[in-house]
This record gives sequence, structure tokens and C-alpha cells, in this order.
Amino acid sequence: MPIPDDDDQFKQYLKQFHPLTPEPLPTVERSRTTPQRLEFAVWVAAAALVVATAFLLLYPRPKTDHSPSRTENVAQIEPSPKTQQLTIRSANALLATAPSFKTAVDDVAAEALRSPRIPLPDGKQSALAVLSKEKKL
Repeated sequence: MPIPDDDDQFKQYLKQFHPLTPEPLPTVERSRTTPQRLEFAVWVAAAALVVATAFLLLYPRPKTDHSPSRTENVAQIEPSPKTQQLTIRSANALLATAPSFKTAVDDVAAEALRSPRIPLPDGKQSALAVLSKEKKL
């Protein structure tokens, strides 16, 4: 039917409009295995949690002492200015026996300046010497 040009005829044409009923939406059947799988996964997770808890409770752990009195067991290293070099061991000992972190860092720096230098072979440079050179632009 052609669309009329007159307003009254157009209103009559629109009154004839009846919407169509839509088709029902397709339903998706849910599988019955999903709740069973979920239940199985919950049981497996619970069993794993029980096994992990039992392992942590029954496995003997090494005893560690993190108290401040532990520094008494650390060997006291008194670096001498000309005989010893600064090593990780002596730096750790300085850190362990210092009253504060700032003092420990200051002591390590002072020890590094006092420690004897290892002579390098001819034609070799230390990495610190190379990095400390100032670049000229």
C-alpha cells in the first residue's frame, strides 16, 4: 500500500499498523556437569589446603634468632689500615656491629679509603677509575 500524501490519510494509515509478535529467543541448555565439576574443584582445593597446612605444621623448620643479641656471635673484625682490604665479610661485620645504619655506611666508606690498593697489570684500569673520569663536552 502506498504512503498517502494527506495528513488525515496518513493518520489512518498509521492506525492500521499492528506490530508483529517476535519469535521466542532460542534457549541454551545448560549442562548438568558444571555444578559437579565445580564441586569436585572445591573438594580438590580443600584437600590441597589440608595437605599444605599439615606439611607446614609437621615439617621441622630451622630455628632462627633475629634478636639484637645475635650480634654477639658475629666475629669482631678490626680492620687495620695497611694489612686488610675491604671485603664483603668485613663490610658485613661493620654493618652488624654499628649502632646505626649511617654510622655503618660511614665506617665502610672510611675503610674503603684506607684499604690498600691492588696493583693492576700494565694497560688495565679499574672500573671505578673509568667510571669516575669526568666527561669533557
